Amino acid sequence: MNNSIQKTLSLMTHQVQDNWYEDFFKGLNCELWEKAVPEEWTKQEVDFLTQELDVQPGQALLDIPCGFGRHSVELAKRGFRMTGVDISETFITGLKKKTETENLSITTILHDVLTLELNQKFDGALCLGNSFGYFSFEKMVTFVGKISACLKPGARLVINSGMVAESILANFPKSKSYTFGDIKMDIENTYEVNQSFMVSHLTYTKAEHMERHTFKHYVFTMAEIHRLLQQCGLHVIGNYNSPSRSPYQFGDPQVYIVAEKS
Repeated sequence: MNNSIQKTLSLMTHQVQDNWYEDFFKGLNCELWEKAVPEEWTKQEVDFLTQELDVQPGQALLDIPCGFGRHSVELAKRGFRMTGVDISETFITGLKKKTETENLSITTILHDVLTLELNQKFDGALCLGNSFGYFSFEKMVTFVGKISACLKPGARLVINSGMVAESILANFPKSKSYTFGDIKMDIENTYEVNQSFMVSHLTYTKAEHMERHTFKHYVFTMAEIHRLLQQCGLHVIGNYNSPSRSPYQFGDPQVYIVAEKS
């Protein structure tokens, strides 16, 4: 990357606001992620979820944020009563349509997870797909606190991320390219060392159409995440690198954290 591009990305990094996620999830960005994950992988993750959450069909689970609902849909097909929350109108509209078409037990809620008030108690919760870290530490306390407050005693939360410090900083990716179906995604990453967040500049190309999106992701160490969960009344009972349950190690690209409500 030449110096002019580096300077431009550095300037853009400092200009990314903390509320970037409010209008990020739309257009080709949403379309790509619906194509990116194979159905078989979703089924493996849901097998893992049902076992680690220690739940049975008929119980109520919270998927927050739920994205386009790949986990909620599969869990609902297995008999669970799902509640999916997301700020993306594109995602929630699509999930609601699928719920109605397939007669699935999924309550869809279009809302910012930081200001959401839930009056229901859940038997388990899931936060998968790198969304754990969209906010600063203080706002993450608010987010996790809201999840913890609506969990029954002994209920569990499963978190999945490829953005914890031990994963992302071991081999920091300055640039990457992916192609899913007819959409190409080019990524340029920068890292703000003083505030410990990564900014990704994404360029999507589909035929003659191009879109650019930018997101900010705060990077927490595993110890910080454990302390955060503990602060919110959740104690960690497992750290894995995949649904196969192998112990998470430094440099593993993904982590699955299982925590239980005290």
